[in-house]
Amino acid sequence: MEPSKDACLSSARVAKEFCCAARDALLLYKAIVPVQLEKQLNSISPVAAILHNDFYHLSQEILGLAFEYRADFPSGQQKLVVFVDLAPIFSQMADGILRRQIQFATANLSEAIDGADGFQNTHQSQHCESAKFSIEQVVFILEKIHIMWESVLPRSIYRRSMFHVLGPVFSRITKDMLLIDDMAAEETLQLQGLIHLALENLSSLFLSLVENDDDKFLDHHTWVQLDESIPSLKKFRKLAELLDMSLKSITAAWESGELANCGFTSSEMRNFIKAIFADSPLRKECLGWIAANPA
Repeated sequence: MEPSKDACLSSARVAKEFCCAARDALLLYKAIVPVQLEKQLNSISPVAAILHNDFYHLSQEILGLAFEYRADFPSGQQKLVVFVDLAPIFSQMADGILRRQIQFATANLSEAIDGADGFQNTHQSQHCESAKFSIEQVVFILEKIHIMWESVLPRSIYRRSMFHVLGPVFSRITKDMLLIDDMAAEETLQLQGLIHLALENLSSLFLSLVENDDDKFLDHHTWVQLDESIPSLKKFRKLAELLDMSLKSITAAWESGELANCGFTSSEMRNFIKAIFADSPLRKECLGWIAANPA
């Protein structure tokens, strides 16, 4: 930064021109670069992640410009060395770019889940294949984003952004599965398999999100961290267990508060029980107990 310091130590006129030129260069960058990269910014792309970083880091650097050079300016010009007003502008540009990337990702994932047609009738071969392809598409999109963002975004921003993307995914799949009003025994096995397929194939993504990135395996500690950061993941994982539980076990889990702690509602559990278990005195008793004891 010697040239910059030399300019500051020059005459008042040169110092003022340097200050104005620096501001103009920053504003020019803000005005031109997003326009030049418009195509890349209109889809999920590594260029968008890099540009986000540029604006983010510039917003941080801008805050220090005045402090770094003000003392070197002629005394009469020191009050004019102001860049702090530009920092929020660049910060907002960074936030806007990343927000659009998250929106694109969410839209693509929602479209992929739509292909499962509500995960209905997975005991039938054609519907099962459609549902499996939908989950595979979701995994593919998430892994693509994982690879693209982890290598570029600051870690805290990467984790926060992935949480924003992952939350609606698990919430939507869980909601669709819970809306199925009648499940054959084969369907419960297929749905459970689809949940396991998603979880197993996203293991590397999950590991990239834990605070201690030295972890190599998804153990209880890492799942606790992830469940706290992505509440819908906890519910998604619990649904896989519910699909293989007895009626008495489900009722006991509700009584203990475990299911409510995972995000399940009384209405969801009653509908789930009706969908899986045939009408019987025991089912009627359990449904009545859950209805009388909401979380």
